Amino acid sequence: MKNFILVLLSGLLFGLSFIDIGLGFLCFFAFVPYLYFIIKATPKQAFLFGFLFGLFVTLITLYGVFNVKLIAFIGLIIAFPLYFAILSVFLRKVNESFSKIFLWIFPLIWVGFEYVMTLGSLNFPWLNVGYSLSKYYLLVQAADILGIYGLSLLVIIINVLLFKALTGKSKQLLVILIIFVLWIGYGIYRDKTIKLKSSDLKIGIVQLNVMQEDKWKPDNLVPTIDEYENQVRILAQVNDVDVVILPESAIPTYILHEPKYRKRLQNYALENKIYVLAGFPDYAVEMVKNRPKYKFYNSATMIDTAGIFHEKYNKIRLVPFGERIPLLSTFPILEKLQFGQANFEFGTTYPLYKIDDLNFSLMICFEGVFPELSRKYAKIGSNVLVVITNDAWFKQTVLPHEHANNTKIRAVETRLPLIRAANTGISYIINPKGQTVIKTDVYEKINITSTLKVKESNRKTVFVNFGYLFAPLCFWFSFVIIIISIILPLFVIKRAK
Repeated sequence: MKNFILVLLSGLLFGLSFIDIGLGFLCFFAFVPYLYFIIKATPKQAFLFGFLFGLFVTLITLYGVFNVKLIAFIGLIIAFPLYFAILSVFLRKVNESFSKIFLWIFPLIWVGFEYVMTLGSLNFPWLNVGYSLSKYYLLVQAADILGIYGLSLLVIIINVLLFKALTGKSKQLLVILIIFVLWIGYGIYRDKTIKLKSSDLKIGIVQLNVMQEDKWKPDNLVPTIDEYENQVRILAQVNDVDVVILPESAIPTYILHEPKYRKRLQNYALENKIYVLAGFPDYAVEMVKNRPKYKFYNSATMIDTAGIFHEKYNKIRLVPFGERIPLLSTFPILEKLQFGQANFEFGTTYPLYKIDDLNFSLMICFEGVFPELSRKYAKIGSNVLVVITNDAWFKQTVLPHEHANNTKIRAVETRLPLIRAANTGISYIINPKGQTVIKTDVYEKINITSTLKVKESNRKTVFVNFGYLFAPLCFWFSFVIIIISIILPLFVIKRAK
């Protein structure tokens, strides 16, 4: 019962810190009960209660996935708790072999496993510890050094110091104070020293607020296209914008294969003399064994003022189970399993869209929670990050708020402005300091506009240049430590004999 209470308390603190109700500070206490549990757990307890910890966190933060796809929700409530169960077993093993320094190894292992969540077809780095700080402006400024992983590390170190203070080493409270002073001090320094300048571009975002149950109905296609056309015209002719951004799958049909609808989208830009960035589904046909094989993509592109469609971007990071069955490329037979998922293909290219003297880059939906994508774009010359999404799937749950909060960290890591266009909200423009310039609420039909501001200096952040290496290094350090923890007892037993 004691272990159950500890992991329940830890799971509640951790889960509640992500929800947009002003409790992000709970992250600094969330791992204290967990540490009490893990340092005394048996292998079976580590797995079982680690699973329960993961289940509590998943149900608190991700219950809204039930509205997306049942298979996606089932996959999450199995995969995420299993991930925490395995991590807990490894942590317990490391504590057994390195008990004297375990508390200082713990933060590095946790960050290493956060990095693991960005890898493979089960990638879902939604619950990185650092995201709980998204509402704390001065604290997130440190993300330009080591990214979201650096924020996670600092939060977990605070937890470790607090744990040590509660177990009789009160001097650790002074260390916590010093860390906060330096941490907040850096935030103040970056706030004062980052200089912004206005570009010549005025941005418009259309949040049409189309419900998911209505979005793909054939009878709603033409009215949807008509309404987008009307909103684009208002932004161009009344608000005098230069760039209009429409959300993920804004035009719910295969417009590149349907000349009538392609022409309509083309005219959005051509007739109003503006640039339009928009999302839509797409497909390609390949001949396999003399039979046509359709490959589907979640796509987006830019249409310029001359009505020209530029290179298409295909979504690179697909939602496990929701957009593609994991391991499908390895086991093609899984394609026969149909749970309502789309089974999209992965994109492979990173196009940039030049508007005046700025390069815009596109990410779709939950790609905004992958720091390596925005970093990649920043490395190859992106000046503006654009994330388009459709959070109508989540309905009135905590997920649209979590999704928006997590994505905004990309602006701080790269020091690039970030524009988010969401069908049902939350849409916003974040400046390179991480400040919200303008923002919508969820489930409102609205357009927003703002003149785009960029950083005066072209110097790339530490995170863009070198900082991303920190997370892989944590992973490989964790891998080595875990292997040693497994092998070391075998040598001790052999020597004893």
